[in-house]
Amino acid sequence: MQNRLRAILCFIGACAPTAVIAQTVPQTGDAAVQSQWFTGSLEAPSPALGKAGLFSIEPYIIDSQGDGAYDGSGRHHPVAANANQLQSETSVKYALTNRLTVQLLPSFTHTWQGGATSTGVGDLPVELEYRFNNENDRTGFPSFTASLGVHLPTGAYNHLHAAIDGYGTGAYTLKEGLLAQSLFDTRGGHPVRLRFYGAVFEALGNVSIRDISTYGTAAGFRGRAAPGFSGEFGLGAGYAFDQRWVFAFDVLENLANATRVSGVDGAGLPVFVAGTSSRSTALAPAIEYNWSSRFGIIAGVAFTVAGRNTASYYAPQIALSTSF
Repeated sequence: MQNRLRAILCFIGACAPTAVIAQTVPQTGDAAVQSQWFTGSLEAPSPALGKAGLFSIEPYIIDSQGDGAYDGSGRHHPVAANANQLQSETSVKYALTNRLTVQLLPSFTHTWQGGATSTGVGDLPVELEYRFNNENDRTGFPSFTASLGVHLPTGAYNHLHAAIDGYGTGAYTLKEGLLAQSLFDTRGGHPVRLRFYGAVFEALGNVSIRDISTYGTAAGFRGRAAPGFSGEFGLGAGYAFDQRWVFAFDVLENLANATRVSGVDGAGLPVFVAGTSSRSTALAPAIEYNWSSRFGIIAGVAFTVAGRNTASYYAPQIALSTSF
């Protein structure tokens, strides 16, 4: 899964905007929901765009701050040399129909660890999102979006000069996801939006690797890696103070099965590493401000609160969302 990834300056926009209906009288029920503007939350994915021809672009800048690691028993320990990353991502969405959206998420990363630095391109996620129904302007009625995509292995992953130069997996990775989104009104006319989501990731084959790689191998190694099955699950919420200001909050769980590596080292000796499964739990509170239904900004911090066999991080974030 991701290792120290989230951000001190991250342009993340998360949602396809809902229609805005001008109101000149106090609003209750669906009226308040329909006129509310949302951008976030920080971690939850957004549903498929609601109208053919809509286009959204969401540039990200991500600077992760590693602050240790969790062992197999869940205890947190400091790490001698944490790796920090400054990452740029751009989420690009286009609605092919009123229900079907295509999304790309290219990324570029600068890493520094100790006195070493590196810059590179990550793997490229490409996916289709299909919205089964559109209930995003009705109180209490869920909208469901399914996603199917693949991560293209565009990032460097083996035959590296140093381990810090690796940004990819070398594997074509299948993604399957499901998102449910619903809005509710509360006393005083403060709409709440909830997103429940989950996704699973599975490599479509083993990866041939040699020399230094993102799988922890050293110079002279020849062999293969079998990436483990992984998943992410979460809840994203937004509570509106008024039409423009919203408090957002995420709870996110990441899980990954062990990755197996086998082959021979530079001396011709056999190597087999079974790896370990891992998990992490993160929280992400944030505040967002929306200029309109199509343009907003969100700022907050994501941080791990528990885990096993994984790095921990804290990540202040700022994110921008626009669509037209």
